[in-house]
Amino acid sequence: MPGISGWHPGETTIQTKLGFGTAISTSWRAIEHQLREQHRVFHTSNLPFIPVTVVDKDGRPWAGIAAGKDGEIGFVQGPDLKTLALRVRVWDGEPLKEVLSDWLDGRVIGERGLMAGLGIEFSTRRRNKFAGFIRNVFPEQSKEGLDYILEMEVNEAVGNCPKYINTRHFDAYPHTNPEIIYQVQHMAPTDRLPPAVIEMITTADTVFIASIYKSTPETALQFPSHAGMNARGGLPGFIRVLPSDGRSVILPDYSGNRFMSSLGNIESSGLAGFTIISFETGDILYLTGEARVLIGPPALEIMKRHASITVLETTGYTLVKDALPVRQRPGSVIGRSPYSPKIKYLVEEDQLQSGVSDTHKARLESAVQLSNDLAVLRFKVLSTDKGSLLKIRPGQAIVLDFMDWIGPPEYHHMADSAPGSINDDRVRTWTVSSGYEEGWFELTMREMKGGVVTGALFDVLRKNIPPAKWGRTVPVAQAVVADIVGVTGDFILGDGDINVLWVAGGIGITPFLSMLEALACGQRKGDIQFVLSTREPTIMLDLMRKLLMNIPPTVNIKIDLFTRYPLDAENSTCISIHQGRIGPEYWKTVSTDKDVFICGPNEFGNAATEGLRDIGIPNERIHREGFY
Repeated sequence: MPGISGWHPGETTIQTKLGFGTAISTSWRAIEHQLREQHRVFHTSNLPFIPVTVVDKDGRPWAGIAAGKDGEIGFVQGPDLKTLALRVRVWDGEPLKEVLSDWLDGRVIGERGLMAGLGIEFSTRRRNKFAGFIRNVFPEQSKEGLDYILEMEVNEAVGNCPKYINTRHFDAYPHTNPEIIYQVQHMAPTDRLPPAVIEMITTADTVFIASIYKSTPETALQFPSHAGMNARGGLPGFIRVLPSDGRSVILPDYSGNRFMSSLGNIESSGLAGFTIISFETGDILYLTGEARVLIGPPALEIMKRHASITVLETTGYTLVKDALPVRQRPGSVIGRSPYSPKIKYLVEEDQLQSGVSDTHKARLESAVQLSNDLAVLRFKVLSTDKGSLLKIRPGQAIVLDFMDWIGPPEYHHMADSAPGSINDDRVRTWTVSSGYEEGWFELTMREMKGGVVTGALFDVLRKNIPPAKWGRTVPVAQAVVADIVGVTGDFILGDGDINVLWVAGGIGITPFLSMLEALACGQRKGDIQFVLSTREPTIMLDLMRKLLMNIPPTVNIKIDLFTRYPLDAENSTCISIHQGRIGPEYWKTVSTDKDVFICGPNEFGNAATEGLRDIGIPNERIHREGFY
């Protein structure tokens, strides 16, 4: 079988829909017809397992896992640049097992012999794709009868984009005991995936994608049939399952090298296979089914704020426990890719979870500039459905979508100086810093260095608020409108009497400002110890003073402010000023019967949590919130 000599119709269709068909019309030449020497060495010397695409007797692609019997590196040999020989051990439920067995029985002919693989070194993010066909299979003598030598001829090879790989360090784990937990080769039309399978999908951070392109006799010479193998990575939970049918798996497409080989194969064949591995337990989930690529409005109807997705309607699946002879090294840390965007949820999930629909928008009405990079922005809620109320509890955050106002980012393959910009959807989350009045809310916001959204908002403030008007409420003339995506968070002021310790680092004061305002409007009883560490003590005290004046006398509040910066203020009845940082000795002054709420940078929060644990406050009494 020859290698490719151009983009096939499925690939050009996807490239054109995404708007860069012309830009990469000749880039197929980067796909070589054999391995380079460095890649031959890479596959034979660096990898403990290789995900491979194989085709079942029904013509469906599956992503199998090729590994040696002991999980060690070196199970692959490369006698020449056109050949890879894999000495593999398979297990019941592994798709590769069926293909190898059928080959020996003479039942693998034509497109069933197609194969592709992805060499991926997780510790370095290095990877190389290859494709071709099975040349021969030899059984090896073993008491298990599960060992084979698979010879593959390579006619396609290309380096691959590394930017979404989550790094891991592996050890061999030869003493596996594979056990099939679920195996359904052909699902009935109304069948759903089991809850355990759905949980494995929706907590995964890596998926291997099997695809195939089937040519016609008229196009076989220019566009020969071939298999494809790829990987997608993201934050845990980036893959979703439609709640309504419990079997449609939704995979967002992120900005890559624009070849669109996997999506092009899916566009052409309407088929795909997804495989997910738990690297901690060795469990492997194999899925196959009918697939389609959705771009633009059809995608947005399924996944909010993501305009390119792949939908796999599962028709067969297998879950094998304790199968992979490789495990993540105990105690090692997963390195998250800085390019991975935040998780996008499905429209169905959003409607079920957030209680907020597309009926709400937020318009910037006024602002108070506190410093060059700190301001309080006041938004008016615009609702098209007067019966749909927006509810924000003190301490919660609001999710705003500024895409219509700012516009989408330009395409860049890599952007190491600002990796998050690659898939920037202009959606941001901030803790609401005011007690929610019906129709209004405030955000106390800091401009982030290089931040697209905060940068655009502060540019508006700079045009509307000269330094002479800092500290005063100033109307904003420019139209700034965002969609309200939802309200989130359980870092909230509960009902009833209160006995709490609030711990804030810098702008982490925001949820506590909304809680103070809510207390000023009620008749609560209780005790609050509030410790704040800040580089801007004057600004932070100004934000709190007006709120403190309205706290009912039934609430006893004591504030300890720690700072290394000058402050023109003295201790008062409820405010004590301390020089420097919060030290271990301070935590010993805290009553251990309090519920604790901590908001601030990670290192700050970790230090506070450790100090509080040391005095005997249990984990279940400590509530933490990251920065929004």
